[in-house]
Amino acid sequence: MDEDTKIIEELWDSNNYLKAQISHLERTLKQATSDQEKLKMVNNGEILKSREVIDDLNKKLTNCISTIDAKNIELINLQTALGQYYAEIEAKEHVEGELARAREKTASLSQLLKV
Repeated sequence: MDEDTKIIEELWDSNNYLKAQISHLERTLKQATSDQEKLKMVNNGEILKSREVIDDLNKKLTNCISTIDAKNIELINLQTALGQYYAEIEAKEHVEGELARAREKTASLSQLLKV
């Protein structure tokens, strides 16, 4: 019976040791779960901030694209105006040439009339 009592005591000690280990593991698991939840909340906050930054950058990009489109239209208008300006200069030079020839002809005809 001494042997049975000894075995029972060993089993109780083993049982108490295992209960302590289980309790320790449960606390460790609870702490790990809590830490994981905190980390998840931090990550979610950072994801939200990142989305806000991305949305802001997308708005800025849209504004930049609109500005570029407006500048492209302005550039096309300026190129068209410049083309018209050069066409008017060419037309003016052509008219000036015709005027100079007409003056020369008028002068020569005047000379013929004087004679």
